Amino acid sequence: MSDWLVGKKAVANSLGVSVSTLKRYLKRFPDFPANRRGGTIFVSPEALAAWVERREIKTCPLCGMFQGN
Repeated sequence: MSDWLVGKKAVANSLGVSVSTLKRYLKRFPDFPANRRGGTIFVSPEALAAWVERREIKTCPLCGMFQGN
């Protein structure tokens, strides 16, 4: 698991979003590929890339708001 993203900040940085946006993703999308252990999340970079591809995640370049399906 050494190549996994560990913690909300690492996952948010990988996605290019804020931690608060990541928290919304975690609540809004039950298929988000996060494994939880206590309050810490662990995400495989490969699973995250596949999830983003499936979701076609896009953000507004001006405001950063989520625009997706």
